[in-house]
Amino acid sequence: MADRVELAFRRVAERLIPDGTEVLAAVSGGADSVALLHLLHELARRRAVGIQVAHLDHGLRRGSRTDRRFVEALARRLELPCIAARREVSALRRKDESPEEAARRVRWEFLHEAATRAGCQCIATGHTLDDQAETILMRLVRGAGATALTGMSESGPGRVVRPLLAIEREALRSYLDRRGSGFREDPTNRNLRFDRNRVRHVVLPVLADQLNPRVAKHLVSAARRFREDALYLDSLAEAAFEELSRRDPSGRLVLDAERLAGLSPAVAKRLARLALRRAGSDARRISALHIDALLDLARGGRGRRLHLPSRIEARRERDRIVVGPEPVDPES
Repeated sequence: MADRVELAFRRVAERLIPDGTEVLAAVSGGADSVALLHLLHELARRRAVGIQVAHLDHGLRRGSRTDRRFVEALARRLELPCIAARREVSALRRKDESPEEAARRVRWEFLHEAATRAGCQCIATGHTLDDQAETILMRLVRGAGATALTGMSESGPGRVVRPLLAIEREALRSYLDRRGSGFREDPTNRNLRFDRNRVRHVVLPVLADQLNPRVAKHLVSAARRFREDALYLDSLAEAAFEELSRRDPSGRLVLDAERLAGLSPAVAKRLARLALRRAGSDARRISALHIDALLDLARGGRGRRLHLPSRIEARRERDRIVVGPEPVDPES
């Protein structure tokens, strides 16, 4: 009889991973990614799916080399190819990045490079239902728009798939216990210096204890209901953006201020966020304050200038708003 976690996984994998797909499994050595690898391995025994393993040592803490050896040994036991590398995130960190942002960027760069080198059409990650709930809460308190509050998608961007998003972290640990499979504990996952860890170990447990023990599941269910409406509004914003924007000869984005101001708030805010992203702003740094400031500029802030994330500026020039990189001071 199939394990209930395996059954839940198979239902999602049927949608996300067609027969003939070569999958790169991102495995840190933690419980979620180890469970993912075992589930993918079982899937490959039943279907025409190939599995390869990828592991990145970020070089950020003591014990990371042991994690790498653990993952490599696990891949050997399962008779799967393993691509492992070490990249010193502290040396690769950009000036405008936090350590967490740098680690995330370097990890994704490695995974995409590894997938290309290995000929993999999918990159599977071990994000769980609990990760989804944490992401939704973090975006909520940072003032994210409705689309961001729908959380991570099961697939995308690009070749990324997240087949564990409907499965709770505790269920995956029980699955590993039933298999007698070990995993590595990353001590930094309990460090409350990091936002996600505070949400995971402080905020969600309080909500579960004081309000509803299934708070994570209900958060994710609510987010799922937002998705359909949010995606429709996004499509309207995309269409409006194409109609009222253009590029000037220098490549800066030019928006029709009057038409932007005349849009419904739900579409205008989405369009403003889209415009900032297309102009070069890091999507993670765009807040509701930036969106509102840009729309205020469209409603009549002639001659005003906004300083926006990623050294982007927006400037009102007569009946238009010009968005692009801030000019470089020749004396700096």
